[in-house]
Amino acid sequence: MSKRSQKKKKSILKIGGMTMQLLIQSGDLGPKWFHVALRAIVLMAESNELLKSNVIAETLGEDATFIRKMLAKLAEQDYVQAHSGRYGGYCLNKTPAQITMQDIYKVLGNDNETPYWSVPSTGSERFISMVIAKAEKTFQSVLADYTIQDILENRSQ
Repeated sequence: MSKRSQKKKKSILKIGGMTMQLLIQSGDLGPKWFHVALRAIVLMAESNELLKSNVIAETLGEDATFIRKMLAKLAEQDYVQAHSGRYGGYCLNKTPAQITMQDIYKVLGNDNETPYWSVPSTGSERFISMVIAKAEKTFQSVLADYTIQDILENRSQ
């Protein structure tokens, strides 16, 4: 085993018999859209007033258009309320305890999976597809265990 793979192996955490990369140790927040969405929802959960998309974007260091598109998808699924007009903004439509990380992942996640039969065959596509599907299922299972309330209770000050 190479030094690189030994080092990588040390950053693995056992969860329910499956191995997953320890995100905290690596500093990886996952896909950009996902951690931005979670942080935006945390901001709304902490606020007692409507938040404008440009305020959320500025606070998170993101593009306001990106934030508006993301919030529009969350509003379509009733996780967020969108109030238009000069004094409008966004707020949560559910309590932080009612929103799981999996909910957000499913609403905003990219469903553009590549079917194994749509690429030139090397004979390994079906197996690769099965492994990725299994990893995705495990990942979503972990996300289902955590709510926005958990994030609020476990954040660093």
